[in-house]
Amino acid sequence: MLGATDTSAAVADEQDPSASETPPPADKGVADILVESFRLYRAHARPVMLICALLFVPASLAKSCVMSALLTPKLAAGSPAKVAEMARDAEAAGSALAEAYARNADTETIARLQRENQQRLEEIARAADAPGRFTLWVLGVLATLVSALAFATAVPLTAGALTIAVADRVTGGRTGWVEAWMLLLGRLGRLLAAVVPAAGLIAIGHVLWVIPGLVVAFCFALVAQVAVIEGLGGAAALRRSVQLVGSDWLRVALLLAVFLALTWSARLLAELVVPATAIFLTGLVGDLLTLAVMPLPLIAGTLLYLDVRKRRDNFGDADLRAALASLRA
Repeated sequence: MLGATDTSAAVADEQDPSASETPPPADKGVADILVESFRLYRAHARPVMLICALLFVPASLAKSCVMSALLTPKLAAGSPAKVAEMARDAEAAGSALAEAYARNADTETIARLQRENQQRLEEIARAADAPGRFTLWVLGVLATLVSALAFATAVPLTAGALTIAVADRVTGGRTGWVEAWMLLLGRLGRLLAAVVPAAGLIAIGHVLWVIPGLVVAFCFALVAQVAVIEGLGGAAALRRSVQLVGSDWLRVALLLAVFLALTWSARLLAELVVPATAIFLTGLVGDLLTLAVMPLPLIAGTLLYLDVRKRRDNFGDADLRAALASLRA
């Protein structure tokens, strides 16, 4: 009897395996996140595209107009090699006209050579009237700033609305594209308080040899999700984004690389389709092609944020539903 009692007590003292602490969930690979993002994008393509297009298309039109106005004088000026080539062409046209006069060429030939010579002289005159090198440099810097500011502002705002839609869909909701933007209005002030300074830093860094801008964009990659889901704004949202990115920097870097690769591919395709002299059309077509692929990395960013929060903070579906409910309150 005593032996049986001792045995049962010993068994009772042992830790119940079923009551042991649940291990933290394993991290999803970047490939897994991209596959899930593509599945969500394909299943909800229409609302996703409308969410992205609502802000991105008007921003692209405005940016393309400004870029065209800034870069047209630079394109008209041409490079020093091009100006030297124009001068050689004008000299050759003048020599051909003088030779035609010397050998008493027919009237039609002389008229044609006169038109060619006049055309060459007009091209050189336009190049001579073009702005100086410093002015062209300033115009190039302004164009870079405008492009970077527009992109660094429109993308996080779009990501904010898309974060609401993705978070709602993964918890079984059916939020539409209009409702997603309407819900974002409740956090728009906080989001802008973080996005505007971040966009300024990204634009300045982009002018300073691009790399600093990419580093800043990397650190603030999750600021839209932080502002929308956690309700933080301004410097607090930026610090929180840096904290989350630092805790999982490799996956964030890989997703940023995917985003940059898709954007670069869209720009390259636009330059192949549209002539380089059509600055407005090149920028607009490039942005529209970017719009078609942009939802994939933005959805992936939200899924990555949720996965990081689940691992770090045990942030589950119930917490996510509560965060979405606070947006509707």
